[in-house]
Formats: sequence, C-alpha cells, structure tokens
Amino acid sequence: MKNKGITLEEIPTEGKAQVLEQLQEAVKAKSIRYSPTLLQTVLGQIKYLSLPALGGQITCLFLIFIMCSYLERSRAQLMLWLGTGSVLAACLGVFLMLELCRSSSFHMVELEQSCYLNVKQLWCVKMIIFGCLDLLVLSVLIAGVSKNVACGMFPVILYLLVPFVISSGLQFLVFTVFRRGRREYLQMCAAVFISIVSLLPLSEPELYTLACLGVWMLALLAGIILLAAEIVWMYRTLCSGSEWYTVEL
Repeated sequence: MKNKGITLEEIPTEGKAQVLEQLQEAVKAKSIRYSPTLLQTVLGQIKYLSLPALGGQITCLFLIFIMCSYLERSRAQLMLWLGTGSVLAACLGVFLMLELCRSSSFHMVELEQSCYLNVKQLWCVKMIIFGCLDLLVLSVLIAGVSKNVACGMFPVILYLLVPFVISSGLQFLVFTVFRRGRREYLQMCAAVFISIVSLLPLSEPELYTLACLGVWMLALLAGIILLAAEIVWMYRTLCSGSEWYTVEL
C-alpha cells in the first residue's frame, strides 16, 4: 500500500518584511521600564511629606511678613533687623531635619524600602524639596531685611546665610551622631543654640561693617564645607547599605 505524504499548503509570504518591521517598531515604542524624570519624582513625593514640616515652612513665611511689617511700622534700627533675621534664618533648616527624623522612626524606613524609590533616593528628594523651600523662604527674608537697611543686599545675604548654614550643619551632626529617642528635640535645641549665638555679634556693631565682610565670608565657607561634608558622608553611608539611620529605642 502506497503511503500518501501530507502536503502542506504553501503560506503566502507577501508583506512579511513589512509586518516584521511594524512589529519591531511597536516593540521599540513600548515603554518596558518606568523611568520618571526628577521633576515627576519630586512632584510625586510632595504629597507624602509630613504636614507639620510643610506647615512649619508656611508658618515661617507668614512670620517673616508679619515681622517685616511690624519692624517697618516701628522704624527699627539695623541691629534689630539683623538680629531678628538671624534668629529666623537659624531656625529654617529644622523642618528638613524633622522630616528625616520621621523617615528614620516608627518603622518608616522599612515602609519606604518597599516603595519604588529606595531610601537613598527618597532622602535625596526630600532634601531637594526642603532645600528649595528653605531658599525660597530665606530669599523672602533677605529681601525684606535688605529693603529696610542701608548696608546693601550682599552683606545682608552673608549675615543671614551664616546662621542658616551653620545651624543646618549642626543639626545634621546631631542627626548623624545621636540615634536614641526623638532626635528632633536635640535638633531644635541646636537651632535655638545657633539662634542665641547669632545674637552675640550684635553687641559689636563693628562686625557689621564692610571691613569685616571677609570674616563673614570665611564663616560662611566653613559652614558650607561642614554641611557639604556631612551630606556626602550620609549619601555614601546610605549607598554602602549601612543602617546607621535606624533609631535605637
């Protein structure tokens, strides 16, 4: 008996190259990995920030307007303007520290590690957000003070940046050294301490003359180096996987 072979029907291949090309273009156009931009990441994280920290920034902004209005009506002198501005500037950085303390307390680290962003990225985003808010509030403060004093804007920038940067550096130091209990109280104490120290130069009006601008610039440079070194150390420590930020109860 003769076996009959199976004959396959020939499939037409017309347009095959065109179809494959369309499939290749469709695969290339498809977004396989979600990669948000920095702006999208920042905007997406704002809603997760603590209300006390954001509310504190807004409160500081209103306090600046109230302070400027009151001192303008009372025709305050240079020393009073600079003293009040220095105290407010020294307290601005505390809100970022409150947010970082919240992230390292109450098992928030474990929760944030389950998010799309890791702890290092989340903390960087928080520092960017609060850094921008601090600069905004500080710019309003500098504008309000420099408008009502005769020494000019550049000296006022130096006089107010010095307590702000040194206070932020000291608070970062407290954050990295102390790991027991509620560190935010120690950071608030650090901000109050720098606020009091920033009032001491007011007893020597000669320090607020053009001849002493170099001293203020050196103090600002030292504060920036300290703050930058602490931020770099914290970033590298997070990259290494160390859990130094976990609070010991």
